[in-house]
Amino acid sequence: MSGWMIDNSDPARWEIAGRAQKLGITGTPDQAAHSLGKITLADGRTVNAYVVHAVDPIITDGYEVVMINRKNPPGVGKPALPGGFIDPAKGGGVESAIQAAAREAAEEVGVNLHQAKATLIGTRNLNRPFDVRIATNNSLEEKYNIKEGDVFMVSTQAVRFDVPDLAKTKLVAGDDAAPGSARRVKIDSLTKDSMGIPDHFAMIEAAFPDRLPSL
Repeated sequence: MSGWMIDNSDPARWEIAGRAQKLGITGTPDQAAHSLGKITLADGRTVNAYVVHAVDPIITDGYEVVMINRKNPPGVGKPALPGGFIDPAKGGGVESAIQAAAREAAEEVGVNLHQAKATLIGTRNLNRPFDVRIATNNSLEEKYNIKEGDVFMVSTQAVRFDVPDLAKTKLVAGDDAAPGSARRVKIDSLTKDSMGIPDHFAMIEAAFPDRLPSL
């Protein structure tokens, strides 16, 4: 995935998040990305803005959860859930959130989840001004119609996969995961401050209300 982050102080972040929330998407979107129109950045450039839809798999045996360290911003080098973008489907439409999460789990941590019990967690988060990126090349054009210089916010939703034999499952970091960083972490050891992505801890809280009750 290509992109660098818009400066934290740029008000365009919050404008993009506000426009995305008006789409009213709560689950799997009908498109892999949605146009949010033109927006002017703090540096004076007027560019096309989009929201690109992603998923974050929560792979667990009920005691541990699979984590990675991020290879790219946001949260580069810090712990996070594996995850990635929903892809357009062949013949039209898009992958379901569950299909995309299973594919991303295979790409990022080497786990086959097609037989695992899958549960959608919460609703799609379209208020993520901390994750607004600038496309640095045209690698996103074919799938998402996003060209070099365009900006995009990433929305996401968590999917819990129950894997009873997780302790015996081999994990191999790939794609956006830092090499060698795929691992199992005890759920009770996780804290909000330790996470590289601000809303990942909230997703885990929602997946394990009895283990990490929200305050």
